[in-house]
Amino acid sequence: MQWFELAIYYLIAINFVAFAAFGFDKAQAERGSWRVRESSLVTLASIGGIAGALAGRALFRHKTRKKGFLDRMVSGALAPPILAAGVWYFAPAVMPLDPQENARLEQVMASVYYPGCDQVRAAGKAPLRYGDPGYRPEMDGDGDGLACEPF
Repeated sequence: MQWFELAIYYLIAINFVAFAAFGFDKAQAERGSWRVRESSLVTLASIGGIAGALAGRALFRHKTRKKGFLDRMVSGALAPPILAAGVWYFAPAVMPLDPQENARLEQVMASVYYPGCDQVRAAGKAPLRYGDPGYRPEMDGDGDGLACEPF
């Protein structure tokens, strides 16, 4: 079974659970019984069940007057994909994953030596990015892959 097939099954299951949780919570609210925590409903949406949560919210007319809840649910659902996209985009610039590429970059970076950032700026090469000739981790104070940044 391929990973994307498992992902599809997961999304189907988590959306069904989120939908059912909204229905269950609505029924419990009408009975005046034990309720599902709002944080649990938001968590279900944020781990992939946003479609089921929105469908359950609309169909059962549950928590439709709570704008703050909807905001938390949508932002909770958007946070993981945005974070994953950021890691996917920025991680290779900071830490190449291929050992051969990493060795090649180390060789390029060692091909030029600057004693410090003042010399990099004087040479007109600032800022240095990871992989640029002359880049050294010691010059990158915050470890973001960018050395000799403007202040």
